[in-house]
Amino acid sequence: MNPAEPLQTTAPSAELPREQAEQLIHLQKDILEAVALGHDRETILDDICRSAETMLPESVGSIMLYDESRTHLVVRSAPNVPEAAIQQLNGLVPGECSGSCGTAVYQDKPVFVKNTLTDHRWADFHQYAIDFDIGACWSMPIRTEGGEIIGSFALSIFRECEPDAFHKHLLETSAALASIVIRRQQEETLLHAAAYQDTLTGLPNRYLFMQQLDHAIESARRNDTQLALLFIDLDQFKNINDTQGHETGDRILQTVASTMARRVRKMDLLARFGGDEFVILLEDIGDTEEVSHVTAKLIDAFNTPITIRQRDYSLTTSIGISLFPRDAGDRDTLLRRADTAMYEAKKRGRNQCFFYQAELGTRVDQHVAMEAALRQAITQRQFILHYQPIYRADDGGLDSVEALVRWQRPGFGTVAPDDFIWLAEDTGLIKPIGEQILFDACRQCSEWWQSGLPHFQLAVNISARQLDGLFFDQVQQVLARTGFPAGQLEIEVTESTLMDPRGEAVEELLRLRELGIGVAMDDFGTGHSSLAQLKHLPISKLKIDRSFVRDIPEDPSDAIIARTIIAMGNSLGLKVVAEGVESRAQEAFLKAEHCDLLQGYLFDRPMSASELEILLARSAD
Repeated sequence: MNPAEPLQTTAPSAELPREQAEQLIHLQKDILEAVALGHDRETILDDICRSAETMLPESVGSIMLYDESRTHLVVRSAPNVPEAAIQQLNGLVPGECSGSCGTAVYQDKPVFVKNTLTDHRWADFHQYAIDFDIGACWSMPIRTEGGEIIGSFALSIFRECEPDAFHKHLLETSAALASIVIRRQQEETLLHAAAYQDTLTGLPNRYLFMQQLDHAIESARRNDTQLALLFIDLDQFKNINDTQGHETGDRILQTVASTMARRVRKMDLLARFGGDEFVILLEDIGDTEEVSHVTAKLIDAFNTPITIRQRDYSLTTSIGISLFPRDAGDRDTLLRRADTAMYEAKKRGRNQCFFYQAELGTRVDQHVAMEAALRQAITQRQFILHYQPIYRADDGGLDSVEALVRWQRPGFGTVAPDDFIWLAEDTGLIKPIGEQILFDACRQCSEWWQSGLPHFQLAVNISARQLDGLFFDQVQQVLARTGFPAGQLEIEVTESTLMDPRGEAVEELLRLRELGIGVAMDDFGTGHSSLAQLKHLPISKLKIDRSFVRDIPEDPSDAIIARTIIAMGNSLGLKVVAEGVESRAQEAFLKAEHCDLLQGYLFDRPMSASELEILLARSAD
């Protein structure tokens, strides 16, 4: 029911004496006025029962409703019924012979029992009638606005009697009023849930959490106690959401919410703050060890992969912690500092917690300044490209060139990608930066080839955040503007981007493959891809992560991993590139294992465009 909708019940019959009709009108008026004024709903239901009792001496009123299972009835209101009787009534199962209330609900019609000891519908309730002196019992079904049965209104009388027209109207009016009260209460419950509950996870939402945090701070201030605020962010969740689709992302968030709810105490407040961010409020804590115990349980909860549609997703979480009153004395500062500590946990390697420290405030200012500088860098085109060649293992000839971004930040010199790409991904700036990189690399190579320099395949790294459904069109536009041939372009993506062969990212890469663009899986070996998955992925090349190349051939484990990846790639018809080759021993091992391509400082360091131009010119001679 809309709150603005007029509240209506059935009008008293014109055949009733005036005095009785007025009694029913006053009952409706009083109850509807209480509803309109927002009085307590339980009190209003009690008032319905009491008012009906005054109109039928020697009777008690009761309201029974279905429980959540809709298989049993429970007493919702019975202000003058003994508690012992209520306990016996709770759990009543509607049926053909279930007393007055159970039968009325089952048959969806009024039931008027004149004598409880002789009526067959009360055959199983004789002892109840004797114990509580119930001579007669009349019951009227309570229906929703749509006609669904939800319970019953009853009058139990301490003598044998039949209802007259007035009593029947009384039961009908009381049941209708009860329906209005219950309906309004359900609507208010839904409105409350919409205002205070996160619709996806069922947890308290940001608004409710902020209110509770305010109350908790005031309580801690009055009682001179300490509280902790935990700010929780799922590591790499954005990549999963961007590449596997929002439906998968939503189901992961629901699983995460229920997992964390099982790991916190009942008195702790867990809420979804937004996106993949959650917050937990711990009140009246003794020391930081108590907080660390809670965070350890949360981090441990993510050791088991989350399974969605028979796919396992390995997630970790970073947790930032701020304490009242040590770190802040107000809500907003406490939240901001917990958020700051969370980012520090990410910076230190993720999958851990970090307590706020005063010096972190300076770092936050630096991040804000860097984000502003990145935005300016995009408009002023401060990004430049370096290039690192990739050579064929069999004859040492140039096969391809990988484009690597650098930021020429005024006042800071050349900034390496590891120092700013993470921020670009967090802020979404990676998309315009990635578009610039792709355009500049394609334009530069087209100019070289037009001048007669040797052709090669151009490899460009992209972030999972770029595969947003618009990347395919963006690539087509760049190729058209620069005249770059699609067959000479290769897109490098990380292994985690391609974890789900049915994901949106894979669909977009399949479209690129149809254009003739190559797709290389970068940093292979650091994720969880299997041979079965690789068969269905739109890739043409595997790049062995440098961490497995660094210690070969001395480290037996790394040697086995590198050998296995090469054999896997060969069996699938994929070219295999070894990154980070720095010694002749590594080169010899990789050649002996039939690795196709080699890249690393042993051959060339990343170089500027002018340096690569000289190298290309020499190779052409």
